[in-house]
Amino acid sequence: MNYKKNNERRNTMKRVILFFFFLLLIKANISVSQSGLSDAIVTGTSVGHSVTFIDPHTNQSRNVNAKLFLGTVDGNVTKFYCVDITRTISFPDSCHHDSAISSSQIVYILNNYYPYNPNPVGKLSNLDKEVAATQVALWHYSDGVDANTVSNDNTIKNRALDIIADADANAGSTTVATTMEILPSMDPDAFYVRTLDQNSNPMAISGIQLSISQGALSADSVDTSLPTGESPDVYVSGTSTGTIYAEAQALIPQGITYTCPGSQRLVLALPVIGTLRVEEDWGALPVELASFNANVSGRNVILNWTTSSESNNAGFDIERRSAEGIEWTKVGNVAGNGTSTLLHDYSFTDRNVLTGKYNYRLKQTDYNGNYEYHNLTSEINVGTPNSFSLKQNYPNPFNPTTKIDFDIAVDGNVKLTVYNSSGKEIATLVNEFKTSGYHSVTFDARNISSGIYYYKLESNGVSKVMKMTLLK
Repeated sequence: MNYKKNNERRNTMKRVILFFFFLLLIKANISVSQSGLSDAIVTGTSVGHSVTFIDPHTNQSRNVNAKLFLGTVDGNVTKFYCVDITRTISFPDSCHHDSAISSSQIVYILNNYYPYNPNPVGKLSNLDKEVAATQVALWHYSDGVDANTVSNDNTIKNRALDIIADADANAGSTTVATTMEILPSMDPDAFYVRTLDQNSNPMAISGIQLSISQGALSADSVDTSLPTGESPDVYVSGTSTGTIYAEAQALIPQGITYTCPGSQRLVLALPVIGTLRVEEDWGALPVELASFNANVSGRNVILNWTTSSESNNAGFDIERRSAEGIEWTKVGNVAGNGTSTLLHDYSFTDRNVLTGKYNYRLKQTDYNGNYEYHNLTSEINVGTPNSFSLKQNYPNPFNPTTKIDFDIAVDGNVKLTVYNSSGKEIATLVNEFKTSGYHSVTFDARNISSGIYYYKLESNGVSKVMKMTLLK
C-alpha cells in the first residue's frame, strides 16, 4: 500500500490525490502473509489402495496404504492427503495448521486431481487406484518417491507417472490460492479487506476481526459482500507504521498443511472453512516506483518501470488480465536488485498478445515471500493487424501439438485447413466468421503419423500455405 512514513508526506498526498490519483495505483503496496489458526482432527481413511515401492529414505521395499484421510477442520468436514512417509498416524489424531506447501507441483496436483477435481483427465475407472496413484505422485514431490519403483500394481504406477509428467509440464509457479487479503484504498489513510474462493471468485465473509499493532482503526470488524467480496474502507490513525491483522472464519484452500503429533504432515485436499489470518505491514514501502508505463508494438506490449529504492527485493511477477475479466494471469518474471538506493530500470515484453484491452500490474516479492502490487494506471489496447498473415507454427517440428498464429486485417469468413503431403485434407481447424485481429489455434496431431504436413489459411479471397513437420 502507498502508506506514508510521516505526517508531512501524508498531508502532501492529500493535497494532490485528486490530481495524481494514478500515483496511488502505481505505488499500491501490499505486503501480505496468509496464515491459519485452525486445528484439524483426522478420523480415518476412505478410498485408496496399498502400494509397494522403494522407500527413498531407507532404500528398502515398503508397502503403504495410499489413501485419502477423512477429518475435520474447526469442525467442518474435509479430506487430506499425506506428504510425509517417514511416520505413521493414529485415529483420531489432532493436527495443527502449519504452512502452505512450497512445491508448485503438489499444489497443481491438488488443484487438478481427485478429490477437488472429481473427474480429472485420464481418471482410472477404479477410484481406489486413482487415489493411490495421486498419493504416489504427491510423495514423489514431498519425499522423493520414484514412481517407477511401484511393484505391486502397474496400473497405479503408470497413472502416477502420468500425473507426475503433467505436473512437471504444467505446474509452473502454481501457489496456494489467496482467499483473504488486505488491499489499498483510494484514500492513502485507508485499506479494505477482500475475500475470495479458491478460484479467485468473490466470496462474502462476515465478522472479520481487525487490529493493528500500534495506532487505531476506525472499525474493529468488517464484513465483505458480493458482488466484489470487498469490505468498506477502514481508516488508520495515530501511526505511520505498524502491522494490520485480519482474522475470520474464511475459506482455507487446498494445499495448506497440518502437522500432527510426531510430525506426521497432511495436506488439505479440499477447501474448507476455518480460522484464517492475514497480516500486513502499514507504512512498509519495500519498493518505491519512480515510473511505470507501457507501449504497444503490433502484438507485443512493452512494459518499462524504474525504482528509486529497493529493500530486500527478490523480483517482479508481471500479471495481465482482460479489461472485462477479474482473474489475473502471470505472464513473466524479472529479477530484482535486492536492497539499493540507486535508480534501476526494468523492462518486460509480453509477446503475441491477442487483440483486446488489458490491464497490467507488477507483483513485487521480497526474499521472505511478502509481496506488494503496483498497478499500471492506463488500459492497454492491442489493436488489429494491418495485413493478412499466416505465421510459422510453433514448435516445429512438433509432437503431438503445435500452435498456429494468424492475423486477419478485415472481418470475414476464415478457413484454416491441414493437408498431408499427398494433398488430402486431414483436418479443418477453423471454418467460421472471424473479426479482424490476432488469432491463434492449436493443432492436435496425436492421431496421425509422422511426416510433412501443410496448413492453408483462406479469408476474403486471399490464401497462404505453410509447411510443418510432425515427429513422433
